[in-house]
Amino acid sequence: MKDDGHMSDRKSPVILLGMGQVGRSLLHLILDYNKKAKDAKKIVVAGIADSHAAVLDKSELPRQRLADALRIKKAGGSLGEISRSQPLSEISSSITPGAIVADVTASDDTVPLLKSALSSGCGVVLANKRPLASAWSQAEVFFSHPYVRYEATVGAGLPVISTLRNLLSCNDSFTSIKGVLSGTLGYMCSEMERGATYSQALLSARDLGYTEPDPREDLMGTDVARKALILTRSVGWPLEPDDIDVESMFPDSLSRVTLDEFLRQIHTLDEDYAMRTRKARNAGMTLRYVAKVDTSGAKVGLSQEEKGSALGSLSGAENAVIFRTRLYNDVPLTICGPGAGPLVTAAGVLGDILDLSVHMREGR
Repeated sequence: MKDDGHMSDRKSPVILLGMGQVGRSLLHLILDYNKKAKDAKKIVVAGIADSHAAVLDKSELPRQRLADALRIKKAGGSLGEISRSQPLSEISSSITPGAIVADVTASDDTVPLLKSALSSGCGVVLANKRPLASAWSQAEVFFSHPYVRYEATVGAGLPVISTLRNLLSCNDSFTSIKGVLSGTLGYMCSEMERGATYSQALLSARDLGYTEPDPREDLMGTDVARKALILTRSVGWPLEPDDIDVESMFPDSLSRVTLDEFLRQIHTLDEDYAMRTRKARNAGMTLRYVAKVDTSGAKVGLSQEEKGSALGSLSGAENAVIFRTRLYNDVPLTICGPGAGPLVTAAGVLGDILDLSVHMREGR
């Protein structure tokens, strides 16, 4: 559709849910983007929220208010410390038709607000995987609605979802998807391959900030399972969360102890993982934590991969996704690159906001 000069004036105000590392990185990217963008292309931030409070404006939050929010959140504070902040209950009434709600939280609590926004004619951009990985009856709307984008949920800033959608729009059909989708577990496998023990690899990943505060959240494989579920649903295979076979990288007995006790006991897993690493090496292979998806189901867990393969040759926290389709059958399509980190994730969200704002403005 040709721009008539008036459509470009109709900006989509953005409401940002989540002011953790990704949310703050996104806000920085938006502020930098606006410095260079023409007025008609600038992103209008009309609201921001953390888990305690919201800062809202009927038109646009002044740059100084956003700078104050970034300073307070970086120092570990709450948006409730900002003058004229509002309760979270005020967010829904501030969302007007045509707005874009960007959810970069890791919460299920945002789902009612997101659905309300969609029903009101708003767009939704997700880095939060939970709305997409709940029961299909609850998640379906986020896959079927034309005003939803979720590139950053799989592979952070890598063009995984957009490539998948482009293939589907060309009437391609998927045979299988395989990938390393956790920077944390990918780093650990890389380190163990280089000779580190399981406990050394885990503590190193923790020191580098790759893991969640409680690393068991990474090690249990749930996050990778959510990403696998998002991929299966995106290609038209609407599996349920319980349909995915998930291998945890620690025994169930360690899930019931405190974090300190868990960290004291992780050395007991060193020999088992050293043995598995040696077994793979002796076979000319290497261990990777892999998601495998096809028409028969989905599985995530440790897998032996050829060292020179797309997955076996990954280093550190790199991610890779392999699409095998009708068009890409003999030689599958591989997407590889940095798949973790707040900045690349925020870049994926920003790309979605820009794409969706054009899509909504043109009424497509």
